[in-house]
Amino acid sequence: MFTWKCLILGAVLVIATLSTARPAQTLPEQVLPQTSLEVESYSAHPGDLLQLRCRLRDDVQSINWVRDGVQLSENNRTRITGEEVEVRDAVPEDSGLYACMTNSPSGSETTYFSVNVSDALPSAEDDDDDDDSSSEEKEADNSKPNQVIPPYWTYPEKMEKKLHAVPAAKTVKFRCPSSGTPTPSLRWLKNGREFRPDHRIGGYKVRHQTWSIIMDSVVPSDKGNYTCIVENKYGTINHTYHLDVVERSPHRPILQAGLPANKTVSLGSNVEFVCKVYSDPQPHIQWLKHIEVNGSKIGPNNLPFVQVLKHSGINSSDAEVLTLYNVTEAESGEYVCKVSNYIGEANQSAWLTVTRPMAEGKREECHFGRFLV
Repeated sequence: MFTWKCLILGAVLVIATLSTARPAQTLPEQVLPQTSLEVESYSAHPGDLLQLRCRLRDDVQSINWVRDGVQLSENNRTRITGEEVEVRDAVPEDSGLYACMTNSPSGSETTYFSVNVSDALPSAEDDDDDDDSSSEEKEADNSKPNQVIPPYWTYPEKMEKKLHAVPAAKTVKFRCPSSGTPTPSLRWLKNGREFRPDHRIGGYKVRHQTWSIIMDSVVPSDKGNYTCIVENKYGTINHTYHLDVVERSPHRPILQAGLPANKTVSLGSNVEFVCKVYSDPQPHIQWLKHIEVNGSKIGPNNLPFVQVLKHSGINSSDAEVLTLYNVTEAESGEYVCKVSNYIGEANQSAWLTVTRPMAEGKREECHFGRFLV
């Protein structure tokens, strides 16, 4: 009898072991919970309160928040209360792709929030591709391969500035950050027609990872409407930018009226003359002082004798101010701000008068003189 009990017990253990090792049966694919994707864009200024709220089903059992694929945790600025995330005193580092992932018996759902915290909306001329490309790529990567998603804008706030007026020779960049499943294609039109690199001198570059087109050294012939077309087999979206290229207008230097101004100071004072210059071409600035040579102010060529006190170097704005320290009576006279560029020149002058303090004895005599009538 003992032997039969042992045999029965052994058989039960073997059956239990086989049941444990057997893999769990997989549900047929057609009854697997379906996952949906939503993308919402948020923009905020530094210091704002950022609030993200996840829409929930009635039977939700769990909620999980991540940012850029990393579990989101609470800190002194970030508070998570189930379906809501609050970020106080937002900073640019809070930008990224936030995701709220929920699970319930009826299925799972993920909502994406594209967040951009910035002092100002980025313009098409910004050169920060590297900063944006990572988050834009992450936005695209979060599209599940088994889903059907028509093209959509991932960062519409970066596309709000449609008119761009830039000076000639500027580098221009237009962006249409997008996503979808399957991954959409990108092409560009100019004034409604196909736009190829050989259509402009110098061509252009397209960076597919940031959905952008870049044109170096634009010229007036680059003016026009530029349209990005983003499409996959489930849909098409487009956006148009208008580019205006402002031609530079070279002219001789222009000096602000009234500068430099005449100065009257006491002996030993410090003096500052200012010359405000407006010039598109690089200007050359000189400060000159009229002097006498052998008792004459005019040279044999009928030009005045001058002494160069200061001139501009690499940074012309440094030469717009002339400072004289501890001035003497000998430094009284006419000072000239002379500015030139390859088109022409302009100059304006000011006079410096250095006065001696009134002698102490004379001041007392005058003082007592008021009582001697």
